[in-house]
Amino acid sequence: MLQGSPHAVPKGAPAERVDAGTVKLKSDGGAVTIDFQEQYDLAGIPDTDEVEQLENFLARLDASLPKASKIAAAQAFLGAIGKDKSNVLEDASRKIQRVRGILESKEEETRSAIAEVEAQIDALQQQIEAHRKRMEEVNRELEGVRQACLVEESRLQAARIFFGTEGGAAAGAPPGGGGR
Repeated sequence: MLQGSPHAVPKGAPAERVDAGTVKLKSDGGAVTIDFQEQYDLAGIPDTDEVEQLENFLARLDASLPKASKIAAAQAFLGAIGKDKSNVLEDASRKIQRVRGILESKEEETRSAIAEVEAQIDALQQQIEAHRKRMEEVNRELEGVRQACLVEESRLQAARIFFGTEGGAAAGAPPGGGGR
């Protein structure tokens, strides 16, 4: 819930340890939903629904009623269903513990997954760097071969030029028609 919301979860309520694998997330491409009732059932929270019943009742009240009137109406409603304020607070507290446990479990699972992916990225970056170094090494080797070949070809061309065959003979053909 958002901080500052009239329904913000109060600080200080302890979280209940939740196995993240038990939380089934549903997503329709945007918002993620969780079946909280299923989570409350898994946690063994009695299916009393005092909070939900009170929320439904309050939603039907005229929004312009003063807060004191809403509180009086809520207490009368709770009395009519055989409950009181402490039942609502206890139900809310148990559910808050489960909700916080779900969030903390997901945060822990996410931190772990991110750390694992970051380690994989680091390993891939090391492999990429090793491949780049190998490419540089191969290119340096090619450049060395290129230079050595140019020097050797220049030396050989100098001999051909000396004997005047550079312009008259086919390029690359040995002088004298091909015999050794």
